[in-house]
Amino acid sequence: MRHNVFRVVCIVVSILLLVVSLQYVSYIWPMAIVGALQMQICVACLAIILLSALSVRHWYSLLLGAACVVLIAHPILMLREFAQPPASGAVPALSLLSIKIVDEKVDDAALQQTIEEANADILIVTSASSLANRHDLARQSYPFRIGCEDPVNARCTVMLLSRRPLADTRFQELSPIGSELAAASLSIDGTRVRVFATRLSKMWFDTFHSFELFTITRVLRGTREPVLLAGDFSAPVIVPDMRWFLGNNRLRNAYSEPATWPVAFGPLGISNDHVFFRAPLSVLSFKRTDERGQSGYISLLSDVAITTE
Repeated sequence: MRHNVFRVVCIVVSILLLVVSLQYVSYIWPMAIVGALQMQICVACLAIILLSALSVRHWYSLLLGAACVVLIAHPILMLREFAQPPASGAVPALSLLSIKIVDEKVDDAALQQTIEEANADILIVTSASSLANRHDLARQSYPFRIGCEDPVNARCTVMLLSRRPLADTRFQELSPIGSELAAASLSIDGTRVRVFATRLSKMWFDTFHSFELFTITRVLRGTREPVLLAGDFSAPVIVPDMRWFLGNNRLRNAYSEPATWPVAFGPLGISNDHVFFRAPLSVLSFKRTDERGQSGYISLLSDVAITTE
C-alpha cells in the first residue's frame, strides 16, 4: 500500500514539475498562471515529496526533491534581478499609497481612514471593476486628480490623486478590455518627475497583458523625466513579459515586494502590485498597511527618494 501511494505521489509531482518546466521551453499564455505560481507550486511539491520519503525511501524521490529546489531557487534569483537596494543615507522625498479594491462592498469610511493615516503625497486607487461610485474619494485631501472625470462613460478602473499640483496630465486606455494608464508630472524638491498609475488585465486570459505592456513601453520611451510607475500589473516580475518590460525600459523595483494575490494565500502569495522606478528615483521602503486583504482592499505604502546617479 505504501509503495502504491508513493508511486502515485511521484507521478503527480513529476507531471506538475513537467508543466512548470514547460515555460522554459516555450511561453504559452494559458500557462501563465502556472509560471506566476512556480515557487508556490514547487514548494508544495517539495513538501509532498518529503512527506512521502518518510514512508518509502527511493532514489527517484531524491531526484524530484532536487528538481523542486532548483525550480524554487530560480524564481528567487529572478525576483532579485531588477531589484535596486536603497542608497545609504537617502532621505524620502515623497510617499506613495497604492490601494487596490478587491471587494466592491468595502466600507468607504475604512478606505478614508487608511488614506488619512498614511498621509501620502500621492494616492493611486485601482479596481477590477468600476470606481465610478468612488470618484470623489478623498477629494479634500487630494484636490489634484486624474481618472474617473467622466464616471458615466469612462471605464474608471484607475485613479491618480495628488496633494501637489499635477502638470501635463494624460489618460488612456491600454486595451479594449478596460485596462488604463494615468500619467502626470509633478515637482519634487526641484526635480520634475513623471508619475504613472495603471491597472492591467489578467495575463492568463489572453495576450492582452503583453500588448498592454508594449503600449506602456511606447509611452515610457518618449519620457525623458525620472519615472515612477505603480499600480496593479496582475503579474509578478518573474513572468516573461514582465521581465521583458522591465529590461527594455530600464526600470527597477524594490525587494522584497509584499504578496497581494491570491488574497487567501496571505504572505504566501505572489506580488501583483508593484512600484517601478527609473534613476535617479529610488524606493526606500515598500510595505502593506492593511490587514492582509481582510478589509476588502489592499493598501501599499512606499517611500521614494531622489538619489544622485
